[in-house]
Amino acid sequence: MPASRFMKWAEIDLSAIAGNAAWIKSQLPKGAGFIAAVKADAYGHGAVEVSKAVLKVGAERLGVRDLREAEGLRRAGIKAPIQMLAPFLTEESAWAAKLGVIPVIDSLERAKALAKTGKKFKLQIDLDFGLGRWGLNPKELPALMSALKKFKSLTVDGVSAHLGYMPGKNAVEAEEKLGLFQKLAGQYPGINLRAANSTVFMDFPHRRFNQACIGNLLYGINRSKLKPAALKMPWRFFARVLSVREAAKGSSIGYASEYLVPRRMTVATLPVGYADGLTMQPAERLIGLGASQSFWGKKDGVNLPFVGRCGIAHTLVDASGLPGLKPGDAVELPIRRTAARAPRVYV
Repeated sequence: MPASRFMKWAEIDLSAIAGNAAWIKSQLPKGAGFIAAVKADAYGHGAVEVSKAVLKVGAERLGVRDLREAEGLRRAGIKAPIQMLAPFLTEESAWAAKLGVIPVIDSLERAKALAKTGKKFKLQIDLDFGLGRWGLNPKELPALMSALKKFKSLTVDGVSAHLGYMPGKNAVEAEEKLGLFQKLAGQYPGINLRAANSTVFMDFPHRRFNQACIGNLLYGINRSKLKPAALKMPWRFFARVLSVREAAKGSSIGYASEYLVPRRMTVATLPVGYADGLTMQPAERLIGLGASQSFWGKKDGVNLPFVGRCGIAHTLVDASGLPGLKPGDAVELPIRRTAARAPRVYV
């Protein structure tokens, strides 16, 4: 559906995502596998559309967070391998068998539940290196690997870990944990070793191993402070101006009457607020912060600073720097992608 039909919409460039996926694939060691993380509706970009795009350029698997997401891909006709990125409940094992996913487990109990379905499974074992969400104690890996040998229907496809690494924060700790992960999991030949998410992929290229699961880089986001990446941004969000009016110097506008207009100002109303994913505390990296302005939208290269409090469904911007702005004009806005509640337009 064309953008002209909407008052607000996200514009998704699938060719940019495909290009990012191809770049990621080119950076992996020869023969290494690439899991494209399409959890959370592909970070807000549309899981089905993104999945089709990345599979064409070399992604071997699609990574999802739960079985409902996996079911959505299967219903859309996607037959590619689906890698679970988090464990599911043992009572959901039959559902997992029906969907034909690759589970991730962190206990013998989860393995037993899979075996009881009577179906064959490839599975991965997830180790906890301090993130604390789930995962097997690394010291218990040999015992679980040994116990799994008795289940003829279960094959260990790989061992995974998700580190709590933050660029510029805990690199030494992360390197130690990645080395230990390789030492523990590397003693089992013929399986996948997966510990590289986007930040590990960029900052520890020697720890990409033979399988990586990438999300942020796929969507044009590089949080590395060490290395640039040849990525394209696939996301833009727009809202059309609802009204334009003049505000006198000294008048107060917005909630709590806390914004005092410092000069005669042209104020435009946009039909988008924090219910749509418009963040109230945006990152400087995405929006840009200044001494006198908090954050803003853009049109024709001109900043339109927010004024007053962001509402649940509407936001006011200072349009004084853009004479001629009128209702119906589109303004680009900073929106949290996974929270954006608006139609997607694919280009």
